[in-house]
Amino acid sequence: MTLDRRRLAITRNNVAHAFAERTVTEREAIVKGAYENLGITLAELLAVPALSESDLLDRVEIPGIDMVRDRHQRGEASILLSAHFGNWEYLAMAAGLRIGGPVTIVAHPQKNAEADRELNAYRTQFGNVIVPMHDAARPLVQALTRGGTVAFLADQHAHPERDPWIPFFGRPTPTYEAPAALALRFRVPIFYAFAERCADGRYSAVLRQLPMDDLGTDRNAIIELTRRHVHVLEQAVMRLPHLWSWQHRRWRGQPPSLAHDGNRHASTSTQTFQDQ
Repeated sequence: MTLDRRRLAITRNNVAHAFAERTVTEREAIVKGAYENLGITLAELLAVPALSESDLLDRVEIPGIDMVRDRHQRGEASILLSAHFGNWEYLAMAAGLRIGGPVTIVAHPQKNAEADRELNAYRTQFGNVIVPMHDAARPLVQALTRGGTVAFLADQHAHPERDPWIPFFGRPTPTYEAPAALALRFRVPIFYAFAERCADGRYSAVLRQLPMDDLGTDRNAIIELTRRHVHVLEQAVMRLPHLWSWQHRRWRGQPPSLAHDGNRHASTSTQTFQDQ
């Protein structure tokens, strides 16, 4: 593989920590599969301008999406969660089409402005809306209060001081609390799905609801709900590790001391949503 050496080292290190019990050969197979998945996803994304709605719907099945479609038709809000797994871009596009209305998606802006514009043009081709993460609070609150559907990929390194540190493959890592904070603040259900690539090249992403009826709205509840969505992602990655993007620096830094973390107030991100 002719790859960026630093990124390849990060990938191998991540896989080695997550699957320490596996052989070097088994771990290298996961690394290779993860790069193959990225290559396929990129090629499929570049083909989006040539896709029709029927083409996309033929490629992506989402069993269970009727739960969100029914809510949309009743004017009730929903939160969708996924990860950089399989072809997450196709999943978001197909979800909007199958729901019958736009999905407001939180995205990290690309460093290259032109690349960011082009990528978002692909992402919005079938009606979805992209909001940059640094300016997402107001658009998300507005979407939810009018009964819309919002979506997050919540599997990247979050803010080490503002977001909770949640164990993922046995290692604490800062995890975005915004999905849980919004769900509990506005009592909006969270649905999650991961795009699994089938043998014929199509995708299947079974949509399930994340339990939260037993939770309140305080910080402990936010952390618990965040733990729950991290757990379902971990289970998906353990089952099909080659479909997750191990290339990013998911684990880095050290968590704050337990005393500091336990006594702090709700994070800036949570307060931002509550102030809208």
